[in-house]
Amino acid sequence: MKKYIYLSLVLLMGFVASCSEAPDYSDKVFLTGTLSNDKINFNIFGTTSTGITVTSTAKTETDITAKVVPAPEMLDAYNEKMERNYQVPPTESYSVNTDVVTIEAGKSISTPVVITAHADKLKDGVAYCLPITIQSCNGQGILEASRTAYVVFTKVIETKVVQMNGGAYFDIPSFNTRDGGDLWALNALTLECKVRPSCLSSSLAESSINPIMGSHESLLLRFGDGSNIPANKLNFAKVSIGTDYHPDNKPHYESTFEETFENDQWYHVAVVYDGSKVKFYLNGELKIEKNTTGGQINLAMSYGGHGWDDTFAIGRSYGTHWTYKGCISEVRIWNKARSIAEIQDGVCYVDPSSDGLVSYWRFNGELQDDGTVRDETGHGHDAHPTGRINWVENQKCPF
Repeated sequence: MKKYIYLSLVLLMGFVASCSEAPDYSDKVFLTGTLSNDKINFNIFGTTSTGITVTSTAKTETDITAKVVPAPEMLDAYNEKMERNYQVPPTESYSVNTDVVTIEAGKSISTPVVITAHADKLKDGVAYCLPITIQSCNGQGILEASRTAYVVFTKVIETKVVQMNGGAYFDIPSFNTRDGGDLWALNALTLECKVRPSCLSSSLAESSINPIMGSHESLLLRFGDGSNIPANKLNFAKVSIGTDYHPDNKPHYESTFEETFENDQWYHVAVVYDGSKVKFYLNGELKIEKNTTGGQINLAMSYGGHGWDDTFAIGRSYGTHWTYKGCISEVRIWNKARSIAEIQDGVCYVDPSSDGLVSYWRFNGELQDDGTVRDETGHGHDAHPTGRINWVENQKCPF
């Protein structure tokens, strides 16, 4: 008999324990919009405001108040977790109108915490982030997974951009010599720019090729290929990577985005080589990744229709057989592989003294006395224009 009583007690204790571990299905509050993604993008132009609200999982029967506060002390852990390098925005760059919000009886969304930020207090190209968290709530529990939002401050930059309508391009004479050039044997590379193409179509005609920049037969960014790829698809031609100095004697990793590009729309494109893989990005998203056999990329040697002495150029390929039609901005060459976070954070601007930055042309309308576009790094790789170029004003980034 005692044996049965003991067994019954064990079973009862197990039942009680299982009840105590049952899921909590009571109503909770959380920061609106954070159930699937805890990052909130906040683009700032001039003085800009955004609202952060608290949501209840059900309409409330009585008024519920919650305390919502900035929590900059949480940023280091977030950076480590997400492999980012966000900075806390300067305290003078933003203000918060209140730290108490109310969900009125019969509603499920609170009054807002309004964040107001000032672009003139933020630096160009710096990725800022301000954690905002629910510190307490007086009428419901808090859904921990969505308790905190990470508000990413992005300063909107307004600038001029260069426009080429065919027949115009930029050469980089300092890349022409082996002893003075930096592009003959790159063990790692990031090549990136912003483009707003025009005259795109579904044509397969050779005359429709629209070259952005690069080195013909080595690595060239262009729209269309004149045979199989229509002129509204972005093609990374050849992508020659190997140990031979000559691009023709290397393996090729040519790639084309599946996306169809539209006229007069801004895009950010990048190709990254890290010594083993080559990756292709569109608007900060990895689209294509290929394994390579290793080696170097030679951007300084390109067949230009008159021998292997042509070099990297912006807005032309195959000599001047094809020239670019559209706008371009923020062109950069790096001798390092940039991470996806670095690419995303640097779309609109980077520090010209950044490690690994070989050349940087902003194409923002500022010309030197001789009419060239200055290499912002100070390395002297100035871009020399040929043909008629125009400047389009009031272009915003992010776009």
